[in-house]
Amino acid sequence: MFAIKRETDYAVQLVQFLATKKDKFVSLKDFSDISGISFWFLQKIARKLNLAGIIEAEQGVMGGYRLKKTGRKLTFFRIFETMEGKLTVAPCLGTKNYSCCGKNKDCKNKKMSARLNKELIKVMRKVKI
Repeated sequence: MFAIKRETDYAVQLVQFLATKKDKFVSLKDFSDISGISFWFLQKIARKLNLAGIIEAEQGVMGGYRLKKTGRKLTFFRIFETMEGKLTVAPCLGTKNYSCCGKNKDCKNKKMSARLNKELIKVMRKVKI
């Protein structure tokens, strides 16, 4: 079953919240209190989003996190990839090795999975945050 991880769901919630705050820095503690999401888990999420250049951090009393200006055109796919890595609906899509399912290069399942993977990415890129 294809499912989005809880970490990705929370990352989307955080980004959407930051988008409502315009250019103001927001404390993760404040968002944790509002959302009910663990502060420690949010720190892990914010770190990944910060390293990916989606949000930025500022230290100090007036610090916190805010959405980077380039994040205004942010897609769900960018957040998904940041949190979960490369999208692969079948294990054999993650490698060039065709032997993961014991098939050769003409494996119809791999071709079908690659088509499905491509369509999922296309849809995820259309979803704006």
